Parts: sequence; structure tokens; C-alpha cells
Amino acid sequence: MRAPLNLQTDLLRTFVTAADLGNYTETGRVLGRTQPAISLQIKRLEQLLDRQLVKHSGKKLNLTGDGQMLLSYARQILQLNDSAASQIRRSNLSGVLRVGLPIDYSIGFFQSEIVNFMQENTGVELDILCGWSRDLLDLLHADQLDIVIAVTDSMPMPYVSLHWSERPYWVCGRDFSLAPGKPVPLVVHPEGCAYRARMLHALEATGQNWRIAFCSPGINALQNAVISGLGISALTRKTYQPGMRKLVVADGFPPLPPINVGIFYKHIRLSDAAIRLVERISNGVAGFQKTIIVRNHK
Repeated sequence: MRAPLNLQTDLLRTFVTAADLGNYTETGRVLGRTQPAISLQIKRLEQLLDRQLVKHSGKKLNLTGDGQMLLSYARQILQLNDSAASQIRRSNLSGVLRVGLPIDYSIGFFQSEIVNFMQENTGVELDILCGWSRDLLDLLHADQLDIVIAVTDSMPMPYVSLHWSERPYWVCGRDFSLAPGKPVPLVVHPEGCAYRARMLHALEATGQNWRIAFCSPGINALQNAVISGLGISALTRKTYQPGMRKLVVADGFPPLPPINVGIFYKHIRLSDAAIRLVERISNGVAGFQKTIIVRNHK
């Protein structure tokens, strides 16, 4: 029987911190170690796994494909380790958490998870910023946000802990009818939205003409516009509303590519409160992802 390979959390913490900060010097400063000590720990991890995990471009550290694969697992291992330690120590959660939520994906679900967390942990103050995913990720990179939920075109991405994909679908108002020979009236977010790009590419690929009938950065405004019959949009299961109906290939609308969604953070910056909030959101995501899988099988 092959002996199990144990990955030490100390090595994983160094690896994740180096991946987040991008160089060994800053990693050593943050972790209170020398740059050579950081380099030795990364090499030890590579020896254990018999894989190259990092490569260097000058002073900049980049991950290999195996390094990217390990990074996602390492974040989850550290999150579980730190959450267990916090729970058993019965840490009093306090401080300020800065959270970024995307305006174009299931914002109501994440808001409810955060509100429940606040009610259970009254010593924690939350500053919540709703915006475009690309802007939220820039703020995370600049250490102006602690945790971000974001939609991206590809995965994995820097700082992602948990990610999943979900396929948007075409929707219109219950009584909406498309006038023959007329351009498809679209209800969209402004340029830069992943949904908008997918809709335009899909229609152009099939030779259909389109026009922007309604444009707003707010998801509620888009939902109301669709329900009131102003045009057609693309939504996910979590943003689908009563008063809408789905459009399929038989209606002339091709399937849309899936979107990628993730929970992003820099592990070295996380407090006990942030670790617990990430755990809560991750558990909530796992719940509604299972629902999606079950419904897709029906």
C-alpha cells in the first residue's frame, strides 16, 4: 500500500503567499522569514510533489500549470485549517471586512449570506461595494478590498479560492413577441459585461441583427425591463424572475457559453472574521450549485 503524501500547511502557506505577492522578498517580509528560507520552502514543496510549481521572470514569480492547480487546493486547505483553529479557539470575531459583489450575478443571494453573517457576528463591520467584476478585482489587487465575488471570462485567475461555471440563458417577458424582420431588441448591461458580450457574439454568429433597447448597470432595472416587454436579455437561474420565459434554439436563439464565477481573496490578508465569511459563502455556493446539478439532471 502506498503511503499517503502529507502536504504541510506551513509549506502551503508560503506557497500561497508567494503566489499572491509575486516575489520571494515580499513574501519573506510578510511571513517574517528570509528570502532564501522562502525559496527553500518552495523547493521542498516541489520535491514532495515531484513537480515544478513556479518559474521566474526576473524578480517576478509565475506559476506553472501544476502550480496553478495546486494553488486552488492550497487555498481551500488553508481556509479549512484556519477556520478549524478559529472555531476551536472560539475566536471573537471583530474588525472591518471590505467585500466586493458583482452587480451582474446573483447579488441578492450573496447579500443575504452576508446579512446573516452580520447578524450572527455583531462585532464585525462590513463595508460592501457593488460594482463591475474587473473593477472589484483591481481593488482586491490594490488591497482595497478583502474578499471579492467576481465574474470572469476564464479560470483559474489570481487570488481565486473557489470557482464554478453557470450557463446563462435567453429570457424575455411572458407575453413578449419578436416582430418578424426586425432587429432583436436587447436589454443589457453597459460594455464590459460578460453577458452582453456573449449575447452579441451569439447573435452575430447566426447573422441576426440586433439593437440595444435598454441599458443599465443595475440587475433589478434589467429584470424589470425584460418583464415589462422592452426586450430580450441573458440571465442565470438566480436572476430569473416570475413574469419571464426562456428562449431556446427553436425560437432562434443559440445556447450561450457559460460564465465563470469565483471567490477571490489574498489569504495572507484574511482575519478570522474574513475566513469565517469565506467559509459561509463557500458553503452557500455549494448548496445552490448542487441544486443546479440536480435540476439539470431532471
